[in-house]
Amino acid sequence: MLYGLLLLPLLVFLGRRDKGALVRLSVLLPILSALLAPLLLGQMAGPFWLDGVGLFYLMLTDLLFALIALFARGYFSEEEAWRFYWAGGLFLGAAHGAYLAHNLGVLWIFVEGSTLASALLVYHKGGARALEATWKYLMLGSVGIALGLIGVILVYALLSGATLDWREARALVGSANPEGLKLAFALLLVGFGTKVGLFPLQAWLPDAHAEAPGPASALLSGTLLNVAFYALLRYTALMQAAGLFPFASGLLLAFGLLSLLAAGFFLYGQKEYKRLLAYSSMEHMGLAVFALGLGLPWLALFHTLAHSLAKTLAFLGASGILALSHAKEVGRVGGLFRSLPALGVPFVLALAALGGLPPFPLFFAEFKAVEAAMRYPLLAALYLVGLGLAFAGLLGPMTQMGFGPGRPWKAQELDLWALWLLLAVLFLLGVRPPVEVFQALEVVLWTR
Repeated sequence: MLYGLLLLPLLVFLGRRDKGALVRLSVLLPILSALLAPLLLGQMAGPFWLDGVGLFYLMLTDLLFALIALFARGYFSEEEAWRFYWAGGLFLGAAHGAYLAHNLGVLWIFVEGSTLASALLVYHKGGARALEATWKYLMLGSVGIALGLIGVILVYALLSGATLDWREARALVGSANPEGLKLAFALLLVGFGTKVGLFPLQAWLPDAHAEAPGPASALLSGTLLNVAFYALLRYTALMQAAGLFPFASGLLLAFGLLSLLAAGFFLYGQKEYKRLLAYSSMEHMGLAVFALGLGLPWLALFHTLAHSLAKTLAFLGASGILALSHAKEVGRVGGLFRSLPALGVPFVLALAALGGLPPFPLFFAEFKAVEAAMRYPLLAALYLVGLGLAFAGLLGPMTQMGFGPGRPWKAQELDLWALWLLLAVLFLLGVRPPVEVFQALEVVLWTR
């Protein structure tokens, strides 16, 4: 059954080039996967095994993919829809493989597979700029993932070539050479951190989002970044099992904080709203890595959930804005609250959520991280500075696009209800964060 779950997304190719069939398959298949996955919790088949953490990310990816695929039916023409849905099916299959993998090597293969599949999404429109963005994405991603592969090989060698299985590795890693494990983790952090978009490895991120169509950007930011972050979670758990979490924590805190501070500066004065959202992804993945470095995996998991929902909402909103206005620049879009509230209200509130304002869940996540960081006053102070810079960078575009001067628009065949659904889920998570659920997932990550 696990192999069926792995291959289910590839059935989208049965739709061939018929847009209606592709939409139906791209919506129904991930929903079927999300319904089937809980029944397979704890099952093992070859190098695949589904635990609670993998189940969480797999279901999140499936449900967001289904929503994005449904929204995209009004965004793409008949002639170009097949390219998006075919590439989306390949990406979803790779993501399934990563979350099902219980093997060091297999996980690496599927993380790399998600890179190759998502490159097709970046190149969707074609042209010189899209080619440049795709090339940059593939080159930086491949260099990063190659460093990750060296880390995987080093971990395997330090385990005396005994196993690539996660549970067996956890049992054996305590007797491995600690200096070798530190080097391996550093390579893995740089490797997978490139895919996550951590500073200074994020150069591919703004170009990829600027050139990819809006629904593809929603997939890249809302689901793709989690694939590499999931690998970092697993290797951090391996370091914890080896008694080397303090070393891993130092690196995670440093990369997370640097990403937050750098994103704060990049956000300020950004002229294109899709690039703005790309740097916001860099900020929030840095915040998730920072929470992991604080020794709070449950908070890192919760942060990635809140970020995925808010960023999917923001990019789908940006898709609608671009489709209606044909303008990429913040300064050419205004008055969304007045002219088209069905689109403007959820989009602007998504920016508010990404800025860390209450009652949204990212406010809760950031507050908890500050609370935990208070035992290191300098670290907490830098964290607060980074949050302030990031909020300041989002405030201007949020004000201009929501309330600035602009002309009236009329929505054209866009499923704007999807934005309101995401906004409602964000609000509920902010009002009642399911902390106990994520603390239970932390136990799974740390002990299995």
